[in-house]
Parts: sequence; C-alpha cells; structure tokens
Amino acid sequence: MRGNSVRSANALTAAMLGVVFTVAASGLFGWPAMAQTNRATFPKNFNQYVLYATYDRGSFKEKASATTETLAIAKSGQTLPPGTQLVLGIWSDYKLTGYFVMEKCQGWGADFAEELRTGDWHFQQFDTNMQVKRTAIAERCQSCHGSRAANDFMFTTDRLRAYLP
Repeated sequence: MRGNSVRSANALTAAMLGVVFTVAASGLFGWPAMAQTNRATFPKNFNQYVLYATYDRGSFKEKASATTETLAIAKSGQTLPPGTQLVLGIWSDYKLTGYFVMEKCQGWGADFAEELRTGDWHFQQFDTNMQVKRTAIAERCQSCHGSRAANDFMFTTDRLRAYLP
C-alpha cells in the first residue's frame, strides 16, 4: 500500500515539475504564450466618446464611438496606437441592448495563434450596464476582423477618417 502512495506522490511531483518547467521555459526561451485570453475592457471615459458613424438596418442599428484623440489620429492617416478603444453600441427594436469594445494594446496579439490574430486587438461584448456579457464573442469578432489586415483589422477606418465634428 505504502509503495503505491510513494509512486503516486512521485508521479504528482513529476507532473508538477513538468508544468513548472514548461512555464519557466516559455519565459526563458521566448516561446509564445497562447492563452487566448480576452483583455478588452469597457472604457472608463466612455462619457467623453463621440459618435462617428451610425449603421441603420431597419429597427437594428449600430453606433460607433471613439475619443476625439482617436479620431484625430485616424484622420491624420496614422495607425491607431496601443491603448485605443473603439465602442460599438448595439440597438435592436430602437432600444440599446449592449456594446462591443475593440481594444488595442502592445503585444496582445501574442495571446492568440498567428492565424487567429487581429494585430494587437482584443474584442469583448458588454451589457447596457457596461459589464462583460459574454466572453466567447472574441472568436466571432476575430473571424470577421481578420480579413481587414490592410485596415488595421477595422471595418470603420473610412468613417473614422471622414468624421467631421
């Protein structure tokens, strides 16, 4: 009996050491992390965002918002920098039902396998109280935005650049 416990303890110790080695080696050797986390957050300064585009589809509507600083950068033709957050308000039957946030930060693309990356952008859905509504939405957003590499993975680049206050 005692021999089995010792073998089980040794197997558990070996497994734990294997995990520790893998984690340590990934940091030491620069192996990419593929955590596939979703880091996008709702902007704390959303009350300062301005509407730059509306997409009407009958009783369904999307309202795109950004900061004035983001709009100025886009208008100048520059790529949006890390720290940028874009918000899309979702309306159904003329009622706000939630938000989607697209947020860019340095190195965030490394959270995903290369074929799934959308630059350093992450995506998240929020409810009308600005709380995370569903964490699985990132895959849906990434699958569409992945086709927009030439526009920094955005569909609204033209509207950002054309914005007039």
